[in-house]
Amino acid sequence: MSMNDLFEAEIIDTYHYRLSYGGQSPFFNGLAAGKLVASKCTGCGFVWMPMRPICSNCYEKAEPLMLANRAELLTSIVLPNAPAHLAHLDAPVASALVRIDDADTCMKVFVVMPGNSSRDSCPRCRRSRTSTSRRRRASAARART
Repeated sequence: MSMNDLFEAEIIDTYHYRLSYGGQSPFFNGLAAGKLVASKCTGCGFVWMPMRPICSNCYEKAEPLMLANRAELLTSIVLPNAPAHLAHLDAPVASALVRIDDADTCMKVFVVMPGNSSRDSCPRCRRSRTSTSRRRRASAARART
């Protein structure tokens, strides 16, 4: 093949895509409706939150299961800086690990703290910044000696 055999052509085409969340669609549709949809394994009975179509324990099919909108807070921490996708809220943000009632798994969630949009209105935020400043000063003093 020589360079004379090559040619260029402009092709314009339009593609239409319809995307879905696949087997997790009931979970995301439930969130949009203010409901929590988990999945329960038809084999071992394990309840996954967020849901998945196939159980990761025994690989059997899992069916959607509606959960109550209640959870247990296992741990949380107020973040010194909000994640980039929440920074526009200009409010304190906490990262928390929660276990939804009747689910066998935990979820990490971001909690935007209500009230005044100023970080100074949050006593934990003020305390964490103050204690961080104290730790830095103490560390700098140790380094000088």
